[in-house]
Amino acid sequence: MEIEEEINHIFVYGTLLSQYSNIESHDYLKKYTEFIDFATMEGNLFMVDYYPGVVPCTKGERNQVKGEVYKLNNPKLLFDFLDKYEEFNPEDPEHSEYVRKTTTVKLKKSNQELTAWVYYFNQDTADLEFLPKGDFLGEYHK
Repeated sequence: MEIEEEINHIFVYGTLLSQYSNIESHDYLKKYTEFIDFATMEGNLFMVDYYPGVVPCTKGERNQVKGEVYKLNNPKLLFDFLDKYEEFNPEDPEHSEYVRKTTTVKLKKSNQELTAWVYYFNQDTADLEFLPKGDFLGEYHK
């Protein structure tokens, strides 16, 4: 998948969050990005296992997912790592656990909207626990 130059932000909502206990993966994120702000995006958040997955809202839904936005400093190196971490195969997105796409996010402090990369869960959610507040750390990790 070609990395579009004009998309230079990423939205994270799960195990890559700064407050999550997986320090190794977040340290890798910090190495190639710069924290911008807390943010929200439209989506439905589910618990997949010990980690969450977001899927787009269906028509008429307006659910929000809480997360963090980072500015990309080295997209190629970051996505080389994150695509593996998220089990996204750009050569076979249909069979990937997650797919990397763009979405609109809203920054908390400024209310500014911008386009950011996000990893969407790419599997069936029928048997997964829905997190109605869209807050992985607040709802699941107390």
